[in-house]
Amino acid sequence: MSHELAEVKDKDCLKTKLVLLWMNLSSEPLIAIYSMIPFILRKEIGATTYQIVLFSTLSPVLSVLSFYWGAWLKDRSHKLLPNLIGAWVLARIPFLFFPYIDNFIAMFVCCSIYQLFSRASTPALMEILKRNITKKTREYVFSLYYGLSVIEGVVIGLLLTQILEISNNNWRIIFLTCSLISLSSVFLQVRIKVSQEKPPPPLPVKKNFIVHPIKESFQLLKTRPDFAIFQWGFMIGGFALMLISPVRSIFIADVLPVTISDVALARCVFVGLGIAASSLVWKKALDLFGINKLIVWILLGFGLFPLILLLASTHLAWFYFAHLVYGVTQGGSHLIWYLSGTIYAGDQSSTPFSTVNVLMIGIRGAVGPVLGGFLCNYLGPMPVLFLGSGIALFGAWLISRWKVKQPQHVSIS
Repeated sequence: MSHELAEVKDKDCLKTKLVLLWMNLSSEPLIAIYSMIPFILRKEIGATTYQIVLFSTLSPVLSVLSFYWGAWLKDRSHKLLPNLIGAWVLARIPFLFFPYIDNFIAMFVCCSIYQLFSRASTPALMEILKRNITKKTREYVFSLYYGLSVIEGVVIGLLLTQILEISNNNWRIIFLTCSLISLSSVFLQVRIKVSQEKPPPPLPVKKNFIVHPIKESFQLLKTRPDFAIFQWGFMIGGFALMLISPVRSIFIADVLPVTISDVALARCVFVGLGIAASSLVWKKALDLFGINKLIVWILLGFGLFPLILLLASTHLAWFYFAHLVYGVTQGGSHLIWYLSGTIYAGDQSSTPFSTVNVLMIGIRGAVGPVLGGFLCNYLGPMPVLFLGSGIALFGAWLISRWKVKQPQHVSIS
């Protein structure tokens, strides 16, 4: 009987791996074209500085609502798969209307829905992976599939540069096509069987839905100092990126002599090459040095990125090199941000840890882009890029001086 149970578990594990692979591959075209929206808004739609700032706050601020979506899962683990599928579909439907959109407000609404539900699916997805894929292979599979999807993104980026050179308006049809491709993974997601670690618990006593999840999140940070230091590192680095987020788009669109195809080449190909070349290296570094050391290296990379981007005003080669450095750094950031919940949770549910990640994005995102846009309006983009670099480099120095043990519940090796 136990042998049959093991076979079923192995089959579910393999099926989950295949679904995860297609989710990564089918989503990459949409991720690639979506990364260029700030530039499109500035160059093609004529968005103002304040509109770019407003758009830049979308992802982080809506993460707070995504946090509550994930918090709702804590006592409803039997709803993991419906949660994942529902959020996946809702996030991608708005792009089906992009061919009929020609103004900032409509694009803002569509992107708001995407940002809300794309983040909301993360806690459910990571908990499903934790239950269905064994600890030994989870980090490796996640890194490998992400790397493969990024290699796909490089190819897509090369195609995009050719398509966008024919006509800048092609981006509307590209969004529609990429959305349909990404939605196709739903047909595989419905076939996943989620391993039940224990029977679904009864619904808890009614609590304040707004306040209680936040209290639980801060209580988790209080009782897990190792996880709290991790959040401090990401808070500093993330705030630096949020600060320069609207400024970076304005600097590229207004100061640098680049076209939309140049941006596609930089963001899809060079960022993609950086991620693809470094993903498995980051995974090996995670095994050898642990998650705390990787945070310092990631902060260093994010600190160097705006400095190199500033050099692009002297030669366009620096523009591409800056995005290559950003891609390498993003490869490590993506790995440990998504896997941190499963790493710190150990044998516990990873959902509370993953939802804290989402909540912290909302907190720093409510301040960073607005402050960056305000400073850019009075000082110009260059001083803000310098400031963002300084914050990230200071964060790397600060975190490197804090002596913290590796996560208490797991051996990463």
